[in-house]
Amino acid sequence: MTIRPPVRFRPAFTLIELLVVIAIIAVLIGLLLPAVQKVRGAAARASCQNNLKQLGLALHAYENANSRLPGMRAAGSTHTTSFGYSVHAQLLPYIEQEPLGRQFDMTQPLFVGVFPTPSFQLNMPDAAKVVVKTFLCPADGQQPLFTINSGGGTHAGTNYVVNLGSGLGGAGATAANGYDTRFPSDGLFFYGPGVRFADVTDGTSNTMFMSQCLLGLNQNLTKNYADLTPEERLRQTGSLAGRSLYSGPAGVNPGFGASPAIGATEYLAVTSWRGNRGGSWIWANATANGFCAALPPNAPESDVTAHGLGFLSARSNFPGGVNVGFGDGSVRFVANSVGIDNWRAMATRAGGEVITGDGF
Repeated sequence: MTIRPPVRFRPAFTLIELLVVIAIIAVLIGLLLPAVQKVRGAAARASCQNNLKQLGLALHAYENANSRLPGMRAAGSTHTTSFGYSVHAQLLPYIEQEPLGRQFDMTQPLFVGVFPTPSFQLNMPDAAKVVVKTFLCPADGQQPLFTINSGGGTHAGTNYVVNLGSGLGGAGATAANGYDTRFPSDGLFFYGPGVRFADVTDGTSNTMFMSQCLLGLNQNLTKNYADLTPEERLRQTGSLAGRSLYSGPAGVNPGFGASPAIGATEYLAVTSWRGNRGGSWIWANATANGFCAALPPNAPESDVTAHGLGFLSARSNFPGGVNVGFGDGSVRFVANSVGIDNWRAMATRAGGEVITGDGF
């Protein structure tokens, strides 16, 4: 009779033990994930601030070389045109992008043809579609190429927008029609020769140069405001129908009252929504690369324009506010709760306002 050795069972986890281990791992993941996301968010915010610092240094370098800041530049025509070169395009040599800057000639028109016929096209299509990392905030995951801008072609976008001013004007500074950047505004950037640092009498540390925007969705929508998704309300720009803008003699500033006022709640009645916010770094266009302070940062109201000019808010994906680059080269996080008077005061270059410091 053969005696077999006793069978020895190797120790193993029971089903209950496995379930307990899985539950512990799930709890640990649940605890670690918010921390990882917080670290990623902080890294994206720091990277965004670094981009704004680079652009601020570039503005100082440009001013040092040219004795004034870059204006929205129109090649071969008056400053009232809407089809010139942006501030961003003029900063390329100062952010180590000289090879890209050499791909186009700013003495030549950015567009050719007659607007808005199909012959109206980009004159420098290869340069316009180059994605420049310094112009993009890593916290905005929206794709940066746009195909719906006027004139066709593909444009690479930007999350960083220049200060066009308070957006207000008229009698008593209450009429909301000072958004027309074809003429000198109370801000830093508009069509025509750029301002000098000496013109910033409010002080460069008190004056915003650049902030952020969320990229549009690269699609045009026909919807009532109530039917827009939350993301569409933040990224799409309402287009007001039936508005005409001042088109008087070239080079004549008619004053803030010449363009029709935009009411703060007109977006509620808009049915046409453009998806080209932040839609071009090369084109001098308010919707593409500008903001005004008519609305607070990350305003609950949707942006709204007439012919691409209007209320364009600073917006970001960062909780609680937006990054802002100031004229002294500093970058500060301005809270959504900043007082609207302070926000608008920081948008003017020579308003003489007293800034109380809330919202920083």
